[in-house]
Amino acid sequence: MSIQMKAEIIAYGQGQIWGQLHSRYLETPYTFIDLIQMIHKMEQIFDTNGFPQAFLSPRTFKGGKAVKIRQIAESDDSMSQNEQSAPEGQKSTFEITVRFRQNATWQGQIFWAEKNVRQNFRSVLEMLKLMDEALNEGDGNVEKVDWGK
Repeated sequence: MSIQMKAEIIAYGQGQIWGQLHSRYLETPYTFIDLIQMIHKMEQIFDTNGFPQAFLSPRTFKGGKAVKIRQIAESDDSMSQNEQSAPEGQKSTFEITVRFRQNATWQGQIFWAEKNVRQNFRSVLEMLKLMDEALNEGDGNVEKVDWGK
């Protein structure tokens, strides 16, 4: 069983990313202001629904059971300040399908809607590199990843 989510990237640049995560498992779109928030929310959805099932338990510095990462407060004031600093206009849309959570990472497929291309990924890092390449299209400073064109 897999879970599909749509990440709409509204603004990206200078190491910052703003966007919304859409899923049938969310009542309303989840607004994130960095990739860690996006990944953490996706992981939370996987754990809540029990699929894709994690094959390893998360490690922690504290020992014992894994400690949940404290969520950044999502008050209206903090989000409106962050959204004001983000440039307007949607940059890219990615449909992310996670099929497995093996070897302490995700495996699945990412679809880049604007270019109508899809690519399998073997880890969260590889997925993020694909997103980074797409968002920095035309920028010669980004290491190219094969989108299977």
